[in-house]
Amino acid sequence: MTQTLEPRLFYVRTPYKDQSKYPVFDSGEPGFGYAQLFTENRFDGSDRIADANNLTAAITSRFLDVKGIERLRMTVGQRYYFTTQRVGLYNTTPQNENRSDLLLVANGQLTPTLSFDTSLQYNQSTQRLYGANYTFQWKPGTQKVLNAEYRYLRNAVDMYGNKLDQINISGQWPIVKRWYAVGQVSHSLYDSKSIASLVGVEYNANCWAARLVAHRYQTSSTDTNTAIYLQLQLTGLSKIGSNPLQSLRTAIPGYEVLPNKIQPGN
Repeated sequence: MTQTLEPRLFYVRTPYKDQSKYPVFDSGEPGFGYAQLFTENRFDGSDRIADANNLTAAITSRFLDVKGIERLRMTVGQRYYFTTQRVGLYNTTPQNENRSDLLLVANGQLTPTLSFDTSLQYNQSTQRLYGANYTFQWKPGTQKVLNAEYRYLRNAVDMYGNKLDQINISGQWPIVKRWYAVGQVSHSLYDSKSIASLVGVEYNANCWAARLVAHRYQTSSTDTNTAIYLQLQLTGLSKIGSNPLQSLRTAIPGYEVLPNKIQPGN
């Protein structure tokens, strides 16, 4: 193995300007994560330009095998504030922290077929874990993938009001010759209820393929909707019927569209 050590410093200085008289149309403040450590403006959109006088410090270590394949990457990072942040979206109280939460990120390839991705957000002032995400993916072959994910974010909810203490299981797998099963379920541990689910089958017959998928998902904090997709795909021609591919790609990380021809052994 070859181990690297990669420090990174990122300084931002943006003078304060009163923007309270300007409306907010499409701007927001994304959740805190590793990508946000290295942004010039902590707001999305152009309705607000954040004042800044801060320094981000991070260090990454990677482990590369003899073929140059990255087997493990670990990163720790934090942002330090030298002045109070005064600009807010809706005239909010100025933020006077002197440092952000500590972020720890690790991902890698445990085996040729098993990978993981983990991130932790730790508040040093309260000595409490604020957020965590653990993801494992097993992908032993084409059209074969199983995913397991756990998400946690303290004092936060998703767009439908569910507490972010959730598990998600999904996968795509051959069951018998030419037949494949697809499925996904998201469950809220805090509320003890299912948030979303997807189940379906796919059939591949050389010159055509068919999909039947049922997808249940939330439309509000109290309402759910169920969609049924039935699609016929002709090789080299257009698809007929409702298209579930976008739902499958979103619900099942690593999902692959069935090949045009039957592969040996299927």
